[in-house]
Amino acid sequence: MSRFYFTAIFLVSFTANLVNGDDYYQPFPLGIVKGKKRTTITGVSVYSFQGIPYAEPPTGEYRFRSAKPKEPWTDILDATQERSFCLQMTSDTVAGSEDCLFMNIFSPKDPSSSPNLPVMVYIYGGGFIEGTSEDVNIGPDHLMNYDVVYVTFNYRVGPFGFFSTGDEVIPGNYGLKDQLEAIKFVKNYIQYFGGNPEKITIFGQSAGSASVQYQLLSPKARGLFRGAICESGSAISAWAYQSNQTEISYLLASLLNPSLKNASSTEVYQYMKQLPAEQIDRAAHIIQKMEKPSDNQIQQGFYFAPVIEPEHDDAFLTQSMFRMFLLGTFNTEVKIMVGVNSEENLFYVSNMTNLEQMATEITADSSILIPRGLQANESKKAEIANKIKEFYSPYLPFSLNWRSLIKYFSDQSFARSLIKSAELQSRWTDVWFYEFAFHGVLGGYTEESVDGFSEDVRHGEEMSFILRRNYGGLNTTDLSKYPEIDQLVQKRVITMWTNFAKYLNPTPEPTELLENIIWPTVKPEDFKYLAIGSWLEVKTNPKLDMYMFWNEIFYTYGAQPFISW
Repeated sequence: MSRFYFTAIFLVSFTANLVNGDDYYQPFPLGIVKGKKRTTITGVSVYSFQGIPYAEPPTGEYRFRSAKPKEPWTDILDATQERSFCLQMTSDTVAGSEDCLFMNIFSPKDPSSSPNLPVMVYIYGGGFIEGTSEDVNIGPDHLMNYDVVYVTFNYRVGPFGFFSTGDEVIPGNYGLKDQLEAIKFVKNYIQYFGGNPEKITIFGQSAGSASVQYQLLSPKARGLFRGAICESGSAISAWAYQSNQTEISYLLASLLNPSLKNASSTEVYQYMKQLPAEQIDRAAHIIQKMEKPSDNQIQQGFYFAPVIEPEHDDAFLTQSMFRMFLLGTFNTEVKIMVGVNSEENLFYVSNMTNLEQMATEITADSSILIPRGLQANESKKAEIANKIKEFYSPYLPFSLNWRSLIKYFSDQSFARSLIKSAELQSRWTDVWFYEFAFHGVLGGYTEESVDGFSEDVRHGEEMSFILRRNYGGLNTTDLSKYPEIDQLVQKRVITMWTNFAKYLNPTPEPTELLENIIWPTVKPEDFKYLAIGSWLEVKTNPKLDMYMFWNEIFYTYGAQPFISW
């Protein structure tokens, strides 16, 4: 039965939504889904549809291949609960399933009334090697107060999403291609769930933020969304690109079968595609445990991460990310919000043993400090490493000054690349930059406040001010339980984020809530940004000394064209 014939049949015979108790039935061109209606703690209705397949299962012949659009179904699809998340290579036991390309959609308005609301599509983080869209952990409840449709989805991570032989046999980037397929699904069908397909904003945090920037870069994503919010991650971040992916992929293959160490890429593919998914997942977990300070993933690239593909019809990305931002060959019609937290890598405080080990090893071999993206000349490495050490800790070795080491990692992994990406993008489109510097109870990491840090907002704290969080001992379902200042900052943040989705401007007009601030866009020669703390303040040139230092290092010692920064 063709898709068009099936669509005509059900639209004739099922022209109205049926509500039975909390069940809610919604027809759209692929079939009928049964969702549910619930009410948030603040009394707002939520029409939720969970576990909708947006693509065919990426199993069997479709392993290490781009996701295929979902074909129509004939039975009513139960979309009242989560479906499986993707396999997690970081887990000590097998967690998830290879059949995992599912989407969750939440609307505060009855879809049958065609509310035509702005749409916010969230891409989760996890270093491209883990992560899920599970509503039980990260939920839409607070966004429902602001009249937007919220969408999140699973995409392949680890080897299933980013294994690559470096050629057209297994070119890689399947996780990014899953994201692309999901965004296409939203563009095509969100009108049936209360959303406006012309008002789609994609947003993400950490690797989800880097993913948003990758979608900005891919020609295949052009025209699918109009806004992009990037929180603490860039496509040019050191960890968001793996320059040695072919080597790592062959290591994985040889762990599964030693004879594949020198095999052709075709032989690798033929062997790998027939293995049980759990075997591949467990071999990847062995690689995960191989990490050491000299090969720190967050500094040198996650073991399974995006790559630059060879030219072919299905390629997602074939050029340097840095160069595309520099030359304006990305999707410049999209408006962008991007930002950083004040001390991203403060999370290292939760594992002081590991931090002290890194400090000791860096003291013994300071070349570890040199980012891979610099592509530095071997003869200059000692000189470069010494300059970096002198900038961050001129009087003490890092083993006696781990606070400075944390600042180095915050700059190296996040701040430097986020500021650079905003500067480059601002030459071609409107960009708003922020620094989140409010360290409240709602952020969930108050135990990591450290004496000696004036900037103590770690990676991920801002997410509790946007989405309902229920993990890590923190439950933000009832915001009234938190201090008044936390509640105020939360209202400001979520207002600016949803304003951007609605108007492509986080502060379209002065309001008392936002202290009558008008948040200016970045200009390459006049870098204004918004500091978000207990109050809002427009400032100039975020982390200027650090940024100027790394500019000098890259342009003096780096080999161009750059890929990451």
